[in-house]
Amino acid sequence: MSLVKPFGYSFFLALPLVLSGCDSGFDLFGFGSRSVKSICKNNPELCEDLNRDGWCKKERNGVIISRFNEMNEASEINQYQLIKNYRDYNFCIELAASIEPKYDKSRKTQRVIGLLTSLEELERLEAETKESNYPFLSMYHWTQFRDQAAGQRFLALEGTDQLNHPDLQWTLAIYYSGKDAKKTINILQNSFKLFGEEETIPAKYAEAITSQYMTLKDYRHAYLWAQVAALFEDHSKQDYSGLNHKLKLSEEQQKVLKEEAGIIFKQIEKRQYRL
Repeated sequence: MSLVKPFGYSFFLALPLVLSGCDSGFDLFGFGSRSVKSICKNNPELCEDLNRDGWCKKERNGVIISRFNEMNEASEINQYQLIKNYRDYNFCIELAASIEPKYDKSRKTQRVIGLLTSLEELERLEAETKESNYPFLSMYHWTQFRDQAAGQRFLALEGTDQLNHPDLQWTLAIYYSGKDAKKTINILQNSFKLFGEEETIPAKYAEAITSQYMTLKDYRHAYLWAQVAALFEDHSKQDYSGLNHKLKLSEEQQKVLKEEAGIIFKQIEKRQYRL
C-alpha cells in the first residue's frame, strides 16, 4: 500500500507555520478558558523549557495550552493537538534559533533549548501513539512515516462517521487519486459539507476536483471546477486556458459555465452543496 502526492500538497495538514510576535493573552485554540499567563503562573513547568523572548509566541502559546490540556486529560485528541503544535513550534523556533541576537546572547540559548525540548517531546508522543486507532493519529503515522499498519487502520474506517472530517477525507482522497478518479471526486465533493460554519474552506479541494476531471478527460467539468476554484481567495495561479481551447467554448458557453460555477461556489460557502 503506498500513499502518493498527485495534488502536490503536504499530507500533514497543520496550522499556518508563521513567525509571530503577538501574545494573545487568551485561549488561542479554543481549549477552555485558561490564559497562557495563568497557566505559566500556576504550572511553570509547562512553560520554562520553551523560549521566553518575542519569537514564535503564537506557536509557543499553542504548545503551552496543549500541554495544559494533555496534563489534565491525556486523551488521544489532546495528544494529536499537542503533536501538531509541537511541529508548528519546531518549524518556527528552528529558524529563530539560527538567528544571532545582537545584544542578549542568552536568547539564542533559550531558543535552542526550546527546540531540543520540543523535538524530544514530539518523539515521545510519536512513540506513545504509534499503535493508536484514533483516526487522526493513524493518519499522522501513515502520512508522516509510511506506517502501513497505521494506513490499514485508517482505511478500515472508510465509510464510517469516524472519518467525517475534511482533513481525514482529504487524506482518503489522496490515497484514491491514483486509483479511482471518480471516487476521488466524490470524496472531495462530499468534504465541503463537513466544514464548520466558522471554518474557511481552502481552494485545494476544488482544484483537486479539477485535476481529477482532467485525468478523466472530462474537460467540461474540469473547466467548470476550475472556475469554482478561482472564486476561492487562496486559489493557485494555475493556468487553465488550455481547457477553453480544447472545448472551443463560445463566449455564451463560457458565461453559462461561469454562472454555474458561481452557484456551486455559493452552495459550498453555505455548506449546502450536495452531490
